[in-house]
Amino acid sequence: MVTILSKTASLSALLLLGMGLCVSSTRASELSGVVTLTSQYIYRGLAFSDGNAALQLGGDYQHDSGFFVGAWATTIDLSSAGSRRDVELDYYAGYRLAPESPWSASLTVLRYTYPGAEGAQSYDYNEVLLGASWRDRYSIELGYTNDVYGLDRIGRHWEIRTEWPIANVWVIGGRLGGNDLSGLNISHFLHWDLGASARISRFTFDLRWYDNEIPDYMPISSLSAGSQIVLSVSLGL
Repeated sequence: MVTILSKTASLSALLLLGMGLCVSSTRASELSGVVTLTSQYIYRGLAFSDGNAALQLGGDYQHDSGFFVGAWATTIDLSSAGSRRDVELDYYAGYRLAPESPWSASLTVLRYTYPGAEGAQSYDYNEVLLGASWRDRYSIELGYTNDVYGLDRIGRHWEIRTEWPIANVWVIGGRLGGNDLSGLNISHFLHWDLGASARISRFTFDLRWYDNEIPDYMPISSLSAGSQIVLSVSLGL
């Protein structure tokens, strides 16, 4: 927890700067935000906080036309020979098409950045996401980048998700996804999670089980989140 608190000031400053650049001309009533404390940051089957808790901040602007823009930041703990990353700051923009039907579709351009990263290599890169959903209960997402982790290599990702609300308080759901990092000589692997969330006033409590099929011989096996339970608490702003 001491480590998280020591990163909070820089994390908040970076996120505020990013949101200021993205939505400086918008009205406050069109903005939303969230602050999350999670027992571990797991992304696409990989543990990015080295088994430690993470503090996450996000801000989002959505226009009635379907256009949206935002920024999201988290503390991380990633290190390798000659490099270290403590903060991830992501920017995104896109368009959501939601006609008068149960279906909707979206196109998102996402920028991953790692401010203050130590080492000669820059891990910053862009990704394009194409998504579709039905009644916000079933969704699918496809991701593509030609510069995964800033290494000038192709990366692909797919994910299917489902969520079911219960009694206006609980939401149960899960996801199944696949990472194709063959451009990095890493074969395709699956990851999944299953959990439940409860919303009480502006707080959301989430308990989720994560697992994946990353074998020990893969170069990224040291980042595998393995099978574990993660608890998160979020405050909507």
